[in-house]
Amino acid sequence: MAKDSLLEQLLKGRATPAPGDLKIHLSTRDGSSLADKVRQAYFWIINNAVICPYYDLQYGAPVTLQSRAGDSIRLHGEASYSSYVLVPLLTLFTRRRALMVGGPGRGKTTSAVLMALLAGMSKEDVRRSILRGHPQLSTSDLLGAPLPADMLKAEEAGDIRVSWRKWITSRVKIIDEYNRIPTKTQSALLSLMADGYAEMYDQYVFAGKSSWFLTANDDAGGGTFQVIEALKDRIDVIVRAVPFNSGFIQSLLQRVESGASPEDLVPADIVFTPEELDAGYADIQKVEVPAEVLQFLGFFLGQLDFCRQASPEFEYMSKDTLHLAGRSVASVCTEECPLDKKSHPCSQTENGVSARVYLTALHFTKALAWFRGRSTVELEDVRQIVPWVLHEKLKPNPRSGYFEAKDKQALLQDRVAWIRALMDQSHAEYKRREPLLASVRALRTQLDAGLEGVPAEEVSARMGEIAKLMKSLLDCKELSGGIYEMLVQLKGFHSRYQNYLAWLREQQGPGRRA
Repeated sequence: MAKDSLLEQLLKGRATPAPGDLKIHLSTRDGSSLADKVRQAYFWIINNAVICPYYDLQYGAPVTLQSRAGDSIRLHGEASYSSYVLVPLLTLFTRRRALMVGGPGRGKTTSAVLMALLAGMSKEDVRRSILRGHPQLSTSDLLGAPLPADMLKAEEAGDIRVSWRKWITSRVKIIDEYNRIPTKTQSALLSLMADGYAEMYDQYVFAGKSSWFLTANDDAGGGTFQVIEALKDRIDVIVRAVPFNSGFIQSLLQRVESGASPEDLVPADIVFTPEELDAGYADIQKVEVPAEVLQFLGFFLGQLDFCRQASPEFEYMSKDTLHLAGRSVASVCTEECPLDKKSHPCSQTENGVSARVYLTALHFTKALAWFRGRSTVELEDVRQIVPWVLHEKLKPNPRSGYFEAKDKQALLQDRVAWIRALMDQSHAEYKRREPLLASVRALRTQLDAGLEGVPAEEVSARMGEIAKLMKSLLDCKELSGGIYEMLVQLKGFHSRYQNYLAWLREQQGPGRRA
């Protein structure tokens, strides 16, 4: 009976509209913590505002239901969540930048508006602050304009005051259809997003602590203008719109008959003060990332940039080397490379990722664990959220041998599914290489302890140990991305010891202090 009651509660949700009047009734929170309030906000949004039955952030061992034709559905054993609702909520508390993509009328702007309302902005202020992209949008439209009176009286640029747009200092910034903004104006937006301030006539305005929500009608850079790469790179995470499920048409009828929209019905109990938003950010930073989770995340992201064919020089075997030469991975990932294209992740991607992606991944994995009420990040948190971080960062190589199999071709159409499969593949490789990785970590720990007082004989012995491990790695069956990452680290250790040894010898030279 208790099991049936729990199932009914999960299916019904945490907040529901009363039949016929659309008044919202919130259930009691599970607890009094800030994370409990965030979960209450999530359940209200998913059941009353952005009605979304697509639960794709899934936890627990699944039970698979399969048809005779091969179609299958997995039912997971623990609470699961909708990325379409949860990722924007995590963006609000991590002060990051989310791009919401999908066809017109899918609720992208509504979702962004709800985030602003949850942050305590009034509906009128939100509507006035939305920056809507269009082909004639100028830098002045984006940032503001100098005061005309000052333009006439000023003797130098510093005397001109600028009337800045109010949206710049808002806690939540919404830019609708950002891919319709002209290229020149995109550059001004980039400066604001990247540096946190804008400049005009020697006057400055600062964006402050804020979360950004941008929308686009597709995720391929379409629109009136091509989005500059630097601006795309500043976007941290993707939110992919989902279609409306016809089974919930009764909810739409209630909205029609009541004349109310979700923005009119946000309960005061789930609105967050600036202090609560700051406290949530601080709580997220306190969530621990266990060593095993951190090491796997580094192993997975680190090997993506490797390309054995990029250069004969060991240090330059990266996809960046190819791109600087105007080449693609597909052009060199041929039979001349001895690696198996079907089993090595390096063949599947046209690029690697920057350090900024590592930072974003850590922010969102911590935030997801915090939302779930955990004090530490789990490996499944990484698996669920990182594909949304990499969605626009990682480009597949469609000519990779991995995609030749019929059951893999569909992955080229769904980047989240592809990246998640890529992570699973990398995790298997990570477990296989664990003994070697442990040896590298032991040497790193030894070096991180410091070199002060370590004698030359000990330094030479450590360098010999490093060289021995490097030789054993080179003698492995193949130079893969994971092996390459370990070798780069070990060579770095060796170089640091070498520099220290040279310094010791200088100190012992003629006229030097012993």
